[in-house]
This record gives sequence, structure tokens and C-alpha cells, in this order.
Amino acid sequence: MEKLNTSKKFSTFRIGFIGLGRMGSNMVFNLLDHKYEVVVYNRTQEKMVEPVKAGAVGAASISELVKLLPEKKVIWLMVNAGEALDAVLAELTPLLKEGDIVVDGGNSYYKDSQKRYENLKSIGISYMDCGTSGGMGGARNGACLMIGGDKTSFDYLQDIYKDLAIPDGFAYLGGSGAGHYVKMVHNGIEYGMMSALGEGFEAIKNSPLNVNLKEVAKVYSHGSIVESKLMSWLAEAFNEDGYLDAISGEVPKGETEEEMKKLLSEADMPSLANAIKVRADSRLKPSYTGKLISAMRNKFGGHKVNKA
Repeated sequence: MEKLNTSKKFSTFRIGFIGLGRMGSNMVFNLLDHKYEVVVYNRTQEKMVEPVKAGAVGAASISELVKLLPEKKVIWLMVNAGEALDAVLAELTPLLKEGDIVVDGGNSYYKDSQKRYENLKSIGISYMDCGTSGGMGGARNGACLMIGGDKTSFDYLQDIYKDLAIPDGFAYLGGSGAGHYVKMVHNGIEYGMMSALGEGFEAIKNSPLNVNLKEVAKVYSHGSIVESKLMSWLAEAFNEDGYLDAISGEVPKGETEEEMKKLLSEADMPSLANAIKVRADSRLKPSYTGKLISAMRNKFGGHKVNKA
């Protein structure tokens, strides 16, 4: 990438970053830790305050953000998939030129990413799709990145991917759409895993054995075959006094549920189909499984929970 004039010890690059929600703001902090100069913009200006305090350069508009970037511009988007993303691209694209790179780090449907790739390619702009996993903690300290698009652009940005990711936590997966497709399947697996954990704990809760679920969560998250980040977040939920009691058994609808239904139309994933049904059923009849799914979602991604 293009180096800035700097006296800092580390090589420094300037990158534009649009979208400072739970994941985006933590990724900006991560980039700042790695000595990048980051120009940030968010439609809700208040969300720019903390990143700017941490050292980011705030822009009052998308056009100002573009003007503050070097000749070859790299702009990372962490914007909600669909209409919100298209609105940002409609404003951003006319300001870019041949050779610039846009990275979509959100949960876009891969076929939509392929269309955006073709649209931008026709005017010489590279559009990379980057599935981002690891929750808020991963965004802050080392995420998992699944990347699709032009290999030359991947190579150009490889240092950024490496610095944002946990060791061995990023990969080039193929042409346009590959990153978001792999992330979509990842989300489907995640749905199934959360549902299985919730159902298992509900089975133990309903057994006649009066088992301490907090102790189950502790042992499951230390050395068992089902040990995982999700299991650790669930153990954290059990350890926080009053946390689970305050959560309803209804799982609020998330932004990825419609995408998961699209995935079911393309792949045979009965575990995912059941997990989607469990969530939908919880909105009609709240369940203990729904409570635990809500808790895990809240712990890793800060997703909304309904109060009990």
C-alpha cells in the first residue's frame, strides 16, 4: 500500500473506513493499534467520537473521507447489507477512480456481492467481499476473515488482512462472492451450533436430576469435544449474576435470517433449517433454548435481547 510521510517506527498506511457499529469501531481500534492512519465516517456522527479520540481522522461526509485518502484509495465498508450498503456505494462510487479498492466486510449475500463486483469492475474499481467473524472481541483483537475478489487486490491488501486477523485467521478463497459465500455457510453452521447448545442445556434443565447448569457450562467449556467460543460465551452468561434471568426466551430476528433462508434454497442443511425454526417458534412461544441463543448472540455480537 501507499506509505504516508511519517516518522513513526512502523510502516503506516492510510485507509478509509465507513461504518462504525459494534464491529466496525472495534476494527478501527485494531487498525490504529497496528499503526495505520484511518479516516472514518459514520452517518450517525456520534459514533465517530471514540475512534477519533483514539487517533482516527474524522470526516464529515463520504466525499470528505475520499479527499483525505492517498492517490490510490482503499475504503473498507462495515455497513448493513442490502439497501444501506447500496446507498453508501451510490454515493461513494462516483468519487472513486480506476485502481481504487472497496472492501465489503459485512454480511452481504454473495450474489449481491458478485453484482456489485461487476458494476465496479466496469469502471476499473476492485470490489472485495470479506466475510468477518469473531464477534466484537475478534474485531478488536484479531478477527477471522474470509476473502473473495481479485487476487491482485488481495495481494495488495494482504498486510491489512494479516494485521486485522488472528494468526492464520484469514485466507483468499477465490473470485468474487467466494468470501461472502463461505461466511454465509459459516453463519449457517453457527446457527446450528447455537441451537444444539441451547437444546442440550434445556434437556439437562428439564431432567429430573437437578443438575447445576453453571457447572455444566464450566466443564463443557474446558476440554470437552463441544468446547468452543460459543460455549465459552454461554459459560460467561451463566457466570454473570442475573444476566440470564433478565433475558426473554424469544430470539429477536437478526439481519442474517433472510440470508439463511436463501442458503437453504441452495444447500441441504437440515440442522440450519431446524435452527431457523427454533428461532421463529421462540417468537410465538418463548423457550429456554431461545433464552440461551439470545444470550450467546448478545455476548459475541452485542445483538439485541428482549427483556424477560
